[in-house]
This record gives sequence, structure tokens and C-alpha cells, in this order.
Amino acid sequence: MGFSVSGATAVIFVGLLVSAAVAFPTLERSSERRTDAIDAHGERSLDRMNTDIDLINATYDSLNDELTVYVRNNGSTTLSANATDLLADGVYLTPDRQVEGEVRDVWAPGDVLRFRAGTGQGPLGSEPARVKVVAENGVATTGGVN
Repeated sequence: MGFSVSGATAVIFVGLLVSAAVAFPTLERSSERRTDAIDAHGERSLDRMNTDIDLINATYDSLNDELTVYVRNNGSTTLSANATDLLADGVYLTPDRQVEGEVRDVWAPGDVLRFRAGTGQGPLGSEPARVKVVAENGVATTGGVN
């Protein structure tokens, strides 16, 4: 073997080492991000499995054009009252929220969340037939309006 073959082999070998040095951190970061995403998905799934909300009552006061909805957190997950949404006949409303009679964000297991939506908080105008309450993690309950 002459010098040219040995030199070419050395250049190729050095090139492979440089390529591996560049590729390894990228692959390691990619693997770490995938692992983190799998862990986060598992935590979200566990939260959904431990969440149970039940519609207690939904009433519409036609004199004041006001919808009042009571929902109980029957699961074991503490939820955010402000991140819980209310829809009436498929229309998103921006109601006032109270947990156990207080304006607070923490909706603990066993607590009742009250929504009150009236004029200026969504297009009510008439009595809705159904309401849907959706918690921050996607768990929902639906029921009729009395």
C-alpha cells in the first residue's frame, strides 16, 4: 500500500469520527425529547383517568336571561375552574365561576363549581336545550337545561 491509499483511509476515518461526533448529540437530544413526551403523555392520561365531573343542575332564568350550571368534581384530580369551559347548545360562553361559593381557581375533588352566564357573557337570548362542561384535560359532561 502506498502513501496515497493510507492517507485516503486516514481522511475517511477522520471524516467518520467527525460525523459521529456531530450526529451523536443530535440523536441523544432526540431520544431524550421522545422520552419526555412519552412521560408527559402518561401523566396526561393518568389525569384524565382520575377526572370525573358530573352535571348536578342547569337552569335558565328567562326573566334575567341567565343560565346557572352546577358541576361537581367527583374525581381525584384537582382542576382549574378558570380552565373549565361551558357551552350552551354548542355556543362557547364566558360565565362567572365560583367554587363552593368563592371566586377561586382551585376546583378540588368533591367541590361544586357554579357557572353563571347572562347578558354580555355569550349569545344566550333564549333558553338553551343542552349544556356541556369541559375540564382542562378534555373530560366533559353534558346534560339538559331545566
